[in-house]
Amino acid sequence: MLKHLLCCVALCVIAGTATAQSVQVSSYLTLSSLRSVRAVALDHTGRIWAATSGGVFVYTDQNTPVTEYRNIDAMLSLDATAIFFDPADSLIYVGGENGSLDIATANGKWTNITDISRASQYQRRTIRGFAKKGDTLFIASDLGVLLYNTKQQVFVETIDRIGRLQEKTAVNGIVILRDSIWVATDSGMAVAPLNVNTLRLPTVWSVYDTVSGLPTSKVSFITSAQSQLYVGCASQALVWTGSIFSSLVTTSQPVNGISISENQLYVSSSGGIVSVAQPIVISWSNELLGHSTIVKDGKVHFIGFIVGKGLEISNLDSLISVKINSPVSNQFARIALDNDGGLWVATDVEPPRAGEGVSYFDGTNWQNFNTSNTPQIQTRACYRVSAVADGSIWIGTWGKGAVQAKKVDGEIQFKLFNSQNSVLQGIAADPNYLLVADVAQDRQGNTWIVNEQSASVLAVKLNQDETSKSFPNCVDPGSTLFRSIAVDGAGNKWIGSVAGIGIVGFNERNVDISSDDVCNYIRTSNTQLPDNVINVLRIDKSGSLWIGTPKGVAVISAPSQLSNTTVPYVRRISLLSSAVVNDIYVDALNYKWVATSTGVFVLNEDGTQVLLSLSKSNAPLLDDNIRCIAVDDKTGLAYFGTSYGCTVARSSSIKPVADYNIEIHPQPFSPQLDNEVIINGLAADSDIRIMTTGGFLVTAFQTKGKQTTWDGTDTLGRTVPPGVYLIHATSATSGQSTIAKLMVRR
Repeated sequence: MLKHLLCCVALCVIAGTATAQSVQVSSYLTLSSLRSVRAVALDHTGRIWAATSGGVFVYTDQNTPVTEYRNIDAMLSLDATAIFFDPADSLIYVGGENGSLDIATANGKWTNITDISRASQYQRRTIRGFAKKGDTLFIASDLGVLLYNTKQQVFVETIDRIGRLQEKTAVNGIVILRDSIWVATDSGMAVAPLNVNTLRLPTVWSVYDTVSGLPTSKVSFITSAQSQLYVGCASQALVWTGSIFSSLVTTSQPVNGISISENQLYVSSSGGIVSVAQPIVISWSNELLGHSTIVKDGKVHFIGFIVGKGLEISNLDSLISVKINSPVSNQFARIALDNDGGLWVATDVEPPRAGEGVSYFDGTNWQNFNTSNTPQIQTRACYRVSAVADGSIWIGTWGKGAVQAKKVDGEIQFKLFNSQNSVLQGIAADPNYLLVADVAQDRQGNTWIVNEQSASVLAVKLNQDETSKSFPNCVDPGSTLFRSIAVDGAGNKWIGSVAGIGIVGFNERNVDISSDDVCNYIRTSNTQLPDNVINVLRIDKSGSLWIGTPKGVAVISAPSQLSNTTVPYVRRISLLSSAVVNDIYVDALNYKWVATSTGVFVLNEDGTQVLLSLSKSNAPLLDDNIRCIAVDDKTGLAYFGTSYGCTVARSSSIKPVADYNIEIHPQPFSPQLDNEVIINGLAADSDIRIMTTGGFLVTAFQTKGKQTTWDGTDTLGRTVPPGVYLIHATSATSGQSTIAKLMVRR
C-alpha cells in the first residue's frame, strides 16, 4: 500500500506560495476501516461485494486477497450504507451515507452520481436500499423514494410524500413485489401499485402500522421471495398475509437482518441467526451487525457481518473468516509515528467514549490491539498515543493507566503502568480510575506522563529504572485538568489544559531541593496566548514551544527563560489567528503542519508564511476537520487523521542526507509527458542550479530537504529544449556540492 505510494511518480501536485521555500504534496491514499459491514451483494461471478463504513471490498475466495475501493479513483463517499447487484447490466450500485450514488462495473470502473448528495434542501440524504424493475432503479433514502433510469442515467422522480406519512419520511428498505412497490419506514409499511401515472400522489399509497399487526411502527428490514413479503421489526420477523402482518420469528435482541434462501426465512440479531424451521448453530467470533445468505454448491451459506472483523462465512460445516487488512475503526483520534515509520492510532474520542483500542500500521499490514487480544490494554478507551525518543509508543487510556508499546527483536511488547507499579493516581471519586494523556521524554531519557484529572497529581516522572515520582500542579495543587505536554531543551515541562486553565511551566531541577524549583502559569491574562484551552504543545527543532488552541497558534521562541517571576514572551501567529487548531507536527525541515477544523496549513520555520494549505476543495481529504497530523521524516509521508479515516500523501518534507547521493527520476525526462522530474538525495539547505552543458544558467531555486522537483521550465517559464542538462547542488549548511546529469527529451 504505502510502498507503492513511496515509489510512484509525483502527480496532482499542490504547492504553496511560490517562494524559495515550498512544500509539495502528491499521490494520495486513504486508510479506513473495512470491518463494519452494512450490506453485501453477490455478483454474476459469485464474488461478494461488501458495503462498509470505510469503503467497499470484494471477496472472491480464501486464496485471493480482497479488492478494496475507497474514495480515490472510485467512490464519492467512504461510508457505504447500501449495495445492490443488477444482473441485467452486471453493475454494482453503492449508496452512501451522504447520498452519494456510485456505480461499478465488474472490473472496478466507477461512475459517480452526485444528484442526491448535492440536494442540500434535504438535511438527511442517506441511501438505504435498492430495487429494480425494467430500466428503473428504485432507491430507498432518507428523503423518500427516488426513481433513476439506468439507461438514460437520469433521475425521473422523487417521492418525498408517501401516503399519509409525514413529508420526507425516511425509507429504510424497498421491495418490488407483484407489480407493487413496498417500502419500510419508521412510521410503518407503505405499498403502492406501479401502474399509476405517478407515485408522488399520496392517494396511491396504503399505509400499515401497529393496527395491521406490526409490533412497532418502525420497520427496519424488508425482503421478499415466492410472492411473499417479510419484514424485520423490533425483535420480530413477520410475513404479510394479505391483510395483516403475522409474526414468524422472535429474537432475544432487536432484529438486524433478514434474508430468504431456499424458501427459508433467516433472521439475525447480535446474538446469531435463527430460522422458523431449525436452529442455526454457528460459532461466530463476535456479535453480528447483520447477515445475508447465499446458495452455493446446493447449500445455504451464511454470511455474518462480524463486529470489528468484517465478514465470516459458514455452510454449517466450516467457518471462513474473510481477511480484512484495515484498522478496526475510522476514528483517528490521535496518531503517532514510531522510529520505524509505523503508524499508531488511538481510536477513542471524547465524547462519545466508544474506542476500539489502538491500531498499528507498518506500511503494509494492520494490527489491532484491544482488550480481547492484549491483556495489558485493559480498556478500549485509548484516547492518546505519544511517540518518544527511545522508540517506544505510549498509549493513554481513559481509566486504566498508561501502556508502553516497544519493539523488541521485531516483536511489539506491551507494559501497563498504573497505581500498582507507579505513582500514577486515580481521580478523586475513584482511586482505581486512572486517566493518562500525553507523554514526553526529557534529554536524560526520563518519561513524563500527564496524569489527567487525578486527585492531586499533575504529572508523573518515570525514571529509566522505572521508579517514579509524582508532581502536583505547582501553581494550583487542586487543578489537574491537563492533557498535553512538551519538554524543552532546558528541561522545562510545559503542560496544557483542555479545560481553559492555560499552561503550567515548571522545572523541578534538583529533585531533592524544592527551593530551586521553577514554576509559572501561561495564560491569556499575562501573555498574548490566544486561548486558555490548549489542544497541543510541540517543541520545534530550534527549541521553540508551539501552542495550538481553538483560537489559533502561538509560539514561545525562548521557553528556557521560564522563571518564577518572568513569563516568556508569547507571540501569536497572525496567519492562523481564527483557526481551531487540533494538532501540530514539526517535520524534518522544521516546518509546522497544523491540523485545524478547516483543513491543513503548513507554516515555515517561524510561522510567517503559509507554504501549503489543503482542504476538501483542493485535495481528496475525508473531512476538513483534521483531528491529528504526522509526517514521516524519512519518507515524507504525511498522515491526516479524521473521524472518517486517514488520508496519506507523499510530501517533499524529507530529512536531508548527510552527503549528496543524487538520484533523478524519470531519466530521461519529458516535461510534456512527465510533468516533473524528481531530484532525490539532497543535503540540507541546497541551492539548486540547472545549467546547460555550455555553462548557461537555466533556472535556480532552493530546497531544505532531501527531495525537490523541477517542471522543465527556465526562469521565464519556457519549456527547455531537449538535451543534456547539469544539476549543480550546493549545501548552504555543509558547503558540500555535487553535479548530476539530466537528459531532457520531447
